[in-house]
Amino acid sequence: MKNMWKMKQTNLLLLLVFMCLLSSAQEPYSLRQMIDKVLSENYQVKMVRINEQMDANNNTLGNAGMLPVISLQGGQNIGFYNTTQKLSSGDVREASNAKNTSLSGLASLEWMVFDGFRMFAMKDQLELLEKIGTVNTRFYMEQTIADVAMLYQQLIASRQLLKNEQAGLRVSGFRLKIEERKLTVGSGDALQYNQALVDFNVDSLTVLNRLSMIKSLEVQTNFMMNVEPALSVTTADSVITSSGLQALDSLITMAEWANSEIEQSTLREMVAETNVRVQQASFYPTVDLTGQYTYTYTTSKIGYATSNKNYGPLVGVTVRFNLFNGGNVKRSVKNADLAVQHAGIEKVNTLALIRSSITDQYFQWQSLQQQLKLARENRAAAMKSMQVAELQYEKGLIDGYSFRLTQVSVLRAANQVIQTELAISLLEIALQRQSGEVLKIYG
Repeated sequence: MKNMWKMKQTNLLLLLVFMCLLSSAQEPYSLRQMIDKVLSENYQVKMVRINEQMDANNNTLGNAGMLPVISLQGGQNIGFYNTTQKLSSGDVREASNAKNTSLSGLASLEWMVFDGFRMFAMKDQLELLEKIGTVNTRFYMEQTIADVAMLYQQLIASRQLLKNEQAGLRVSGFRLKIEERKLTVGSGDALQYNQALVDFNVDSLTVLNRLSMIKSLEVQTNFMMNVEPALSVTTADSVITSSGLQALDSLITMAEWANSEIEQSTLREMVAETNVRVQQASFYPTVDLTGQYTYTYTTSKIGYATSNKNYGPLVGVTVRFNLFNGGNVKRSVKNADLAVQHAGIEKVNTLALIRSSITDQYFQWQSLQQQLKLARENRAAAMKSMQVAELQYEKGLIDGYSFRLTQVSVLRAANQVIQTELAISLLEIALQRQSGEVLKIYG
């Protein structure tokens, strides 16, 4: 009776855990709905989009230095002075609290009309930086969509594994009841009963551990969707999906044209090339145009003139040429050339890494396809063995140890199918992301 009470306690604990996990559940999410939710609510996605907008805002003619600077300036001053003036004729002029005023206004224009073509290189660079911002956003969205799709498939797989492990727990309960019944009628073995109880508890712990893993996946998913972390996440699908893949050569070709990382490295190389032009501009002179229109009006209570007015335009040209600055210009140009070489090597390396990764994962995917076929055949055979073992064990033809081996074999075979299906699905998502297809498929 004491052991039966322990078993009931375990079942009650499992029931409570299930009730806690199922509380506050959200409406079932399809993969498309989950992705839409993440892309609209995720904080990191919002920050990346803001960065993209900032890069677009920076791409202006003014930021490149192509436009003039126009300013207005004005002021008025009033002063009261005690003044004594001795003239050459010997006369003396004195004034107490003499009022002096001045009024001035200035409109000015400053425009660097030639800077060694630096402004054109800067404009090209700003356009490239804007493109990099756009590609960065696409890269992050692709990665985010892939992460969501993987989490979605992991949730489905974890719940399928949970069902298998719950089925295994029920089988362990069946075995425990038989051993308990044998003890009750006097034909049982205490060792067999205790081993059955140990196996039942082990399977109970396995179920609890799986529930914890599911909850962890739900918390990660809720974080990405920016909802309450404790909410339960239910998937609309209950079966792991596999969309298949194109041929290896096609995947590599698509990656070369559409992979965000490759495009980023290409754009960074182009930015480095524009920086060479920026540095080379220092070899040329600069030409500045200036234009002003000035107005001043002053009054004075004492002096030769009681008022004075000046107004009119002023134009000028300034030419500057750097004759020598310690060789810093040549040094900057050399370093800019090296940066181009570095960016070129980085691009080639990125392309090689992507090709290598796609090839490796594709061969893994092919191998898993073959493994899945064998795993399904093995599961079918194991299920038949389990049916026979249950009948033989109930009749006393096999002992608890042999029955347990069969039970574990069935659970492993069933879980192997799910884990292989999940691995195939995750590889497909990863390859779709690297080939630049993930937005078309899931976006």
